[in-house]
Amino acid sequence: MAHVPPSGPRSALLDALPWLAYAFQPSGLPAPDNTAYGQQRHSATVVKASANWPPKSCVADGIIAESQLAAAVYTADCLPVLFADSEQRQVAAVHAGLQGTLAGVLHSAVDSLLAQGARSETLYVAIGPAIGACCYELGEDRIAQMQQRDDLPPLPWSRQQPTNPHAVRAQAQAHHQGVWFDLPQLARGLLQQRGIPAAQIEWVNVCTYCMAETGSSYRYNTHANSGYASRFSWIRTLP
Repeated sequence: MAHVPPSGPRSALLDALPWLAYAFQPSGLPAPDNTAYGQQRHSATVVKASANWPPKSCVADGIIAESQLAAAVYTADCLPVLFADSEQRQVAAVHAGLQGTLAGVLHSAVDSLLAQGARSETLYVAIGPAIGACCYELGEDRIAQMQQRDDLPPLPWSRQQPTNPHAVRAQAQAHHQGVWFDLPQLARGLLQQRGIPAAQIEWVNVCTYCMAETGSSYRYNTHANSGYASRFSWIRTLP
C-alpha cells in the first residue's frame, strides 16, 4: 500500500522550493484562512486572487496567488494542478477536469504566468490526487471527439483496464463498455507542448477512486452511494 501522509501527499518538485508552502489537503477539510478560490465551472478562466476575495466572487477555474492571498481549488476527481515559477516566485492553482482541460484552462494558466515574467523552463507543476487511468472510464464517443482535434498531444487511453498495485479499495468496474483514460497524462502532454520540461511536471500518483481517503471521489460516490467531500489544494509564497 502506498503511504499517504495525514496532511496529504507531497510533491518532490514543490518541496524543493523553500520559498513556498502548499498542500493537497485530505477531502472535507476547509481551506486555510486568506485563501482565494473561484466559482468553478470547468472553464478556461484564470484570474488573480484578489478577483476572488472573498472566495467565489467570480467564475474562475484558475487562481494566481497574490501577496497575502493563497490560491486554491477544490476537487473530487478532477486534477488539482499547482504551478510555481522559480524565476519570479509566483504561484497558481488550477482546477482541471476533462472538460476544463479540453477548454484550455492549463494553457490559460501558463499564459497568465508567462505574462507576469515567467518562462516555460522556470515553471514547476505538481498534479495532486485525481482519478487515474485505473478507474476513469470514458465512452469511445468522447475519444472520437478528441481525436478530431489537431491541438492535442497523443491521447493516453487503453481498452484494457490498468491494474493499480497501490489500490486500497476495489478499482472502478466498467459501466459503459468504454475505454480507460489517463487524465493526468493528458495534462502532462499539454504542459509539455507549452515548453515545460517533462522533469518539471509531477503527478503525486494518488487515484481518488481507489487509493485516496474515503469520500474523496465523486465518481466512486455515484457507483457506491458512499458520499464525498471536496479536496482543497492550495499554494502560496512565503514572506
